[in-house]
Amino acid sequence: MKKCFKSNWITFSFLFITLLAATSSCQKNKKISDELEGDVFSVKFKIKNFESIVTPLQKKAGVKKAASTTTNGSLKEEILFQWDFDLSNVEPIIAFNPSPIIDYNKGLVDYSFTAGWPTTGKAISFRAAQSIFFKLPVAGIESLGNLAMDVNSSGTGPRALLIDYSLDNGLSYESLSDTIHYPLDLASSGASKLSLVQSLTGVPILGKSEVWIRLRPLEGKRPPGNNFNPTSGSFKMDNLRITGIADGDAVQNKLYYHIYDSESDVLVKQGGISAEEVFAIDLPIGTYYLSVLTKNANSPISFVNSTNRNGFYLSNSFQEKESELYAVRDTFEVTQSIERTLTLNRIYSEIKVEFTDIQNLSTIDSIRIQQKHPSFYYYPFSNSSNSQLDGSILTIEPNFTVENKSFYFNQFMGFHDTNKAIKYELQVFEKGIIIRTFVLESETKNNMQVLFKGLLVEGGNPGQGFTIRKNEIWKGKVDVDF
Repeated sequence: MKKCFKSNWITFSFLFITLLAATSSCQKNKKISDELEGDVFSVKFKIKNFESIVTPLQKKAGVKKAASTTTNGSLKEEILFQWDFDLSNVEPIIAFNPSPIIDYNKGLVDYSFTAGWPTTGKAISFRAAQSIFFKLPVAGIESLGNLAMDVNSSGTGPRALLIDYSLDNGLSYESLSDTIHYPLDLASSGASKLSLVQSLTGVPILGKSEVWIRLRPLEGKRPPGNNFNPTSGSFKMDNLRITGIADGDAVQNKLYYHIYDSESDVLVKQGGISAEEVFAIDLPIGTYYLSVLTKNANSPISFVNSTNRNGFYLSNSFQEKESELYAVRDTFEVTQSIERTLTLNRIYSEIKVEFTDIQNLSTIDSIRIQQKHPSFYYYPFSNSSNSQLDGSILTIEPNFTVENKSFYFNQFMGFHDTNKAIKYELQVFEKGIIIRTFVLESETKNNMQVLFKGLLVEGGNPGQGFTIRKNEIWKGKVDVDF
């Protein structure tokens, strides 16, 4: 009897220790973003001078701006969501709405990252994939356009795909395609790829908050000796893009917020809300970092690596000549319900070029501008930088008149305490022929107006003799006499 009691006690002790260890492990590995535990308090944020910031561009009174081939009042198809996987994570580099999700085999996360296309980047690789989901928040999107991606598989992986969609969180699906087969001569080497484009125009998303796009990798038609192994074969994907048409007001009147825990630097909450003077977030006790951004333009903000505070940044295309971006950073502690007043500041500057020629300039067809300085990136919470170049061309159709011989464009900057170099090469076209090429350069910070003023075609080299004036008091008067 004593021996039996001793045995039972040892068994009970073992089970207790095992349970205690398991419970401790679960608590230790729990992510802060999974569920906010403990006392939760409301944090109310109020945007100062709200109306003047979020008023859509085309509705602002008293603003006369030259036309550009890159701006269009009508809605146009654009990239809404994009992944390149180059940072070895599943964070999108472009997201019209926050938090699109790539889901795999109902929540598995044992995917990996390997050489992509180009091989200097990364691709995502799924092993034994039965279903891959793109769960897309579609509020404010009028219609979807295309799904595009580069794919391939290992020698024992799938060689065909079926694509369908769900509007009820996976309860039912509608087909988008017939079976898509790999070409028989497509090698499974890392350099080979199949570029797919699937139309999404038939997906009825109006009035919906989310749509799921599902890929189902299949065995497919295979070369001789190429056997399918559904448990070990892998499917590789890169350069995923989803295009569509967004509601212009939804883009122009939106606040994007990201909140990070101060101890772990982990993203706690993020969202994109219709622009409001006041909004509130529920948070537990703790200290947090906050980023709030808004953009007046017909295209969304491109966020990168938003899951980590120090790696989080954004950029903006040089071609978006009228984009107005505002941002604010804040640090706050939550011990009770609180209210914070935030002041959004411009993270762009206005560049104006004014010509003083006496002669008529109405014969100038266009002016093409290329940015010759490194692109600007905004890191809200770190001093990181990026030296990549934006080779895109901004084309201005100036429509010069006797009274108006100027044009302007906005230069995305981010926040800077000191001046940064800006440099532009301008090509001037008259009746389709280049008549002048010259360079303008200076230094500036965000939230400044820079004026280049001088001759275009009269006299000698028009790249020389331009007067440069800077106005640090936005909306202030700029007088240049020379």
